[in-house]
Amino acid sequence: MQRLVLAMAASTLSLAMASPIRAQSVAEFYSGKTAQIGVGYPSGGFDAYTRALARSIGKYIPGRPTVIVVNMPGASSFVYARHLQTRARKDGTEFGMFDRGLIAKSLIEPQSVNLDFRKFAWIGSMNRETSACVMGSQKHIAAASDLVKHQGEVVLGGVSRDGGGYVYTTLLQRMSPKNVRQVFGYGSTSDMVLAIERGELDGSCFIYGTLKVNYPDQLASGKLRAIVQFSDSRSPDLPNVPTAYDVVSDGLDQKVIKFLASPDVVGRPIVGPVDIPLDRVAALRKAFDDTVKDADFLDFTSKARMDIDAISGIDSAKIVDDIYSTSPDVIQRARKILE
Repeated sequence: MQRLVLAMAASTLSLAMASPIRAQSVAEFYSGKTAQIGVGYPSGGFDAYTRALARSIGKYIPGRPTVIVVNMPGASSFVYARHLQTRARKDGTEFGMFDRGLIAKSLIEPQSVNLDFRKFAWIGSMNRETSACVMGSQKHIAAASDLVKHQGEVVLGGVSRDGGGYVYTTLLQRMSPKNVRQVFGYGSTSDMVLAIERGELDGSCFIYGTLKVNYPDQLASGKLRAIVQFSDSRSPDLPNVPTAYDVVSDGLDQKVIKFLASPDVVGRPIVGPVDIPLDRVAALRKAFDDTVKDADFLDFTSKARMDIDAISGIDSAKIVDDIYSTSPDVIQRARKILE
């Protein structure tokens, strides 16, 4: 009897060794689950792009999970970026969008930001952006060069010192330091545009695509007027607006502008936290790539006047790697300018 029991046990062990447990597929993992796409801002441009993606990406993720959007605003999306690093689920069910300006800021203020964006799971970016500083019509300032000639104070609004807008308002302030003042505490682009219309602010610096989508009438009428753009070349949307390189002649300062503007290439980034299983990262990247080619998605974003110029997750990660290779002297100069 004992020999029979031992023989049965050996047979069972042999069978178990011959039939290893099958790993769960990506589709099996996502099936029946809810994927959460977060966004580090309230309603506005970032929110609109996030919701457009959430509307279509679910059908391209294996297992077709339900996809919802969660707004997590605070400190120009720093709160959400920190959430992705420290609290988000690392199983592939949480990913989302933050302000690309935090990438350069992580090099300028490494101790306070304490995020290495190279380590995040880069899923893609929905478009390339051009940042521009915009004035209301009341000051009659048509170009950045007019700031120096202007008599009196020019007040520029911002969300906080953590966002991309702060970088560009500070660069504009550097072009005319005697009369440009920054005021923070606005919640979103819409809050600042309303303040400009009321005369509470004279202007601010924005992602131009957000203005084009949400405020085309104000741009067409001149109630909002771009006075400088931060790009290597003039955007097709702003052919008559000078670039910062046209205004700033110092060679090192031009390198600083390039460093600070480089994150705009991944203008609407979609990322996940560190340590998502690689097969799920690959599946999310493919789902993103398929979504931004989807006819229904493109029809929806076209009607909403959203620019889609998508970059793959792999290419987005390479762009971030390049930003992190910026020379120390350029970073130091940027740090001094933004003090």
